Amino acid sequence: MEEETKKRPVKILVCDDDPAFRKLVQTYLRSADMGFVLKEAGQKEEIQDALDKGGIDLVLMDILMPDKSGIEWLDEIVEKRIAPVVMLTGFGSEEIAVQSIREGAIDYIPKDHLTKDRLLSTIKITLETWKRKRAEEEKRRLMEELEETNQKLERSNRELQDFAYIASHDLREPMRKISAFGQLLQESLKGKLDEDEQENLAFMIDGANRMQQMIDALLTYSRVTTKAKPAKRVDLKEAIEDLKNVELAALLEETEGTIRIQKPLPAVQADPSQVHQLLQNVIANGLKFHRDGIPPEIAVRGRQEKDNQVRVEVEDNGVGIEEANYEKIFGMFQRLYSREGYKGSGIGLAVCKKIVERHGGTIGVNSTLGKGSMFWFTMPTITNDELRITNYELGGRMKRRNRLIIRN
Repeated sequence: MEEETKKRPVKILVCDDDPAFRKLVQTYLRSADMGFVLKEAGQKEEIQDALDKGGIDLVLMDILMPDKSGIEWLDEIVEKRIAPVVMLTGFGSEEIAVQSIREGAIDYIPKDHLTKDRLLSTIKITLETWKRKRAEEEKRRLMEELEETNQKLERSNRELQDFAYIASHDLREPMRKISAFGQLLQESLKGKLDEDEQENLAFMIDGANRMQQMIDALLTYSRVTTKAKPAKRVDLKEAIEDLKNVELAALLEETEGTIRIQKPLPAVQADPSQVHQLLQNVIANGLKFHRDGIPPEIAVRGRQEKDNQVRVEVEDNGVGIEEANYEKIFGMFQRLYSREGYKGSGIGLAVCKKIVERHGGTIGVNSTLGKGSMFWFTMPTITNDELRITNYELGGRMKRRNRLIIRN
């Protein structure tokens, strides 16, 4: 407190209708040579005037004040958060003093026990307690504001996601009709249009098709949140084998690409459909962005990280990415190459980023231009406890199944 008083004098309001007692308090504080500034008040009007003017750091308040009791003054000071209050009690009024603590006083001093040391010690503790309480109140207020802001942001995000989903969903049908009827017109007018008219019609159909792809991509992006499912144990090797045989089969055949799993992959605890989408997008990128004349080779590996996370790496031998574009490629509708050279909506990696972050992980890339890229991401892995539970449940189901077979 000594350092604090050197910076700025502590202004103390002494409220007592006994001039002799006020004089005693004044003597104690002045003899301490700590730069206290005292304001004395013995009547209701004097107290009110001092409180209205403000700048009070601490109030010493006698419980038995004329016209308006010390408890009443305490209620007003606490309600307006003017300053910390120390109650002064006379003989036989300690029960009231204890009650005043419950009503907001920081401390109390029995008058017949008042000494210089007791007074200075109480003032020091009261100021420290008040400072801590104000800091806690401010922290609580900021936390409440933050919570309110977060709730508003969550509502806005939900509304935005719902809008994106509904808008893109409702746009699909008219765009499909434009594309379909455009193709019918192109077929029925074959040979009846000159070159310019044929080209204009082709531009319209191509624009409709690209718009439809963009709408589909937006729907995919919004579904990461709107169509999310509970986390389950996902076998990454099994997911990649499914992709090789179904979703990526045509691309693998077209590019003559290969996918190799270099090590046994740890299981992850995640939304199965989103893990499927994540792996499909990252691996498809490696197959699409290959160098001319060189079949794409994809290597997938994974390892256990700390904090129950698994790191998965997908490495290719493709065209590579400049370091300046490492962040850019994970943005919405970001393309590094023309549509003529490489097909795609420019949203695949943005979907990947959203999926990974939804699961509490991170995603990134390391690349060498002209040699290939290594995309990596982290996700929660199934823990040993979860694995034991899973094995126990599987074992239990197998036992029940065997019992049923025996009974049958």
